[in-house]
Amino acid sequence: MNRIATIVLLLGLGCGSNLVATQTLKEVELYRWVDFAIEAPGAANGIDRWDVEGSCVWTHETSGRQRSSTLWYSGSGDLYVFRFGGSFPGRWRGTTRSPVSALDGLDLAVEVVPSVNPKRTGWSGQLPGAPTAWALQRGPNGDLAKRTPVLIMMPEVRSWHDDLGGMRSFVAEFNDNHGFNGGHISTVGRGWFQVDSTDDLDDAPATPDVRTFVALEAAASEWSERGGWLHLWMWGKGDSGDFSNLPGGIDGPQSRRLHRYVAARLGPVPGWSMGIGWDVEFWADEPRIKWWLDELIPRLGGWHHWIGHRYSDSDIGQGHDPEPANQGRYLARGIRWNTLRPGNEQYASWEHWSSMTSNAEIDAGLAAVPDRPMMSEDRFRRREGRWPQKDLGSDDAILAEIPRWANRGVAAIYGRFLDSAADGSEVWPNQAAIKAVIDRLGE
Repeated sequence: MNRIATIVLLLGLGCGSNLVATQTLKEVELYRWVDFAIEAPGAANGIDRWDVEGSCVWTHETSGRQRSSTLWYSGSGDLYVFRFGGSFPGRWRGTTRSPVSALDGLDLAVEVVPSVNPKRTGWSGQLPGAPTAWALQRGPNGDLAKRTPVLIMMPEVRSWHDDLGGMRSFVAEFNDNHGFNGGHISTVGRGWFQVDSTDDLDDAPATPDVRTFVALEAAASEWSERGGWLHLWMWGKGDSGDFSNLPGGIDGPQSRRLHRYVAARLGPVPGWSMGIGWDVEFWADEPRIKWWLDELIPRLGGWHHWIGHRYSDSDIGQGHDPEPANQGRYLARGIRWNTLRPGNEQYASWEHWSSMTSNAEIDAGLAAVPDRPMMSEDRFRRREGRWPQKDLGSDDAILAEIPRWANRGVAAIYGRFLDSAADGSEVWPNQAAIKAVIDRLGE
């Protein structure tokens, strides 16, 4: 018990964390998370603090369900953290393992109590009998319920990481006034290591940036509290997005360390999904994509998050328009890439152009990969001049597009960009009509 007495709880709700009294039994509301922070001087004997190892297996006393989490370094002093996410109500017991004696053999406990917010949603999963449905935990018992993502393009993390109030105001605008049930953050990229930078990856700092994680945790929590989703692109495109450019390469220590921290910090946080990036055929190949999926997904420890990537056949057709998926032709390579992991782990995704894709061509995509949810992962944008063959031609066009995709259970991303300097979507003038369309969608 003397080692357990060194444990300090860190409540992990976005960035509003506060250290409180030393205890090993803590209480957390359903679909929130809680941190056990441990002072362990000397733990990093001969290694970097970011690489101190540890794990915790959490067991639900009533059902026997298990989750696991990985130790992470707080970025401050000798403080290390085990995080737990309250995915089911009741008592959970955690047992830690670590080569560091101060972090090994700790007995932790969490009582998950009812949520005071009935709208709050938890982790994702695959609905029995409805494998193509997007679903999140909802209600008092942790049951899955259908919730098709209708996502708004959010500003990039670098523009609001130090203004979480501004991020929350953006979410409130597009959830309360437009009806969107989730957000999309593009191209975290180098921001994983330097939150305010979009530079190339070849000289990225060696350690993750804690500010980035705090910001993403806050955004995921904001959408979870509102019953929705956050969808991330971990990387981007080309030199600023190809993670093989990281020092040490694809599977080097920097890349693996980041995967560990994504799983350790974000795994026990509900309400998000992740794609590898965009236009992946221009910078990735199947072995690289498979390595990314195989390296990241098993680390999540049973806290379910859909992981995948936006697939296009651009290089097959030498970049000629339209994409095969817009004609209902889902080619063998795309199907293979979309099924590199089991259907309860990896979502399927295609680059559709809404203005060129018929209802029958959407349905063909669902038929091509029938064992997992599908996302149309290009962005359906109201723009002028850039890509007229695929952009929404008017503010009213979105009123027809949203139900076409969502009523089929296909996730999609929307934005309005008539101002070329906009960071995140502009407000639609017909926002009330958009909200009415989304409110009418069947769950």
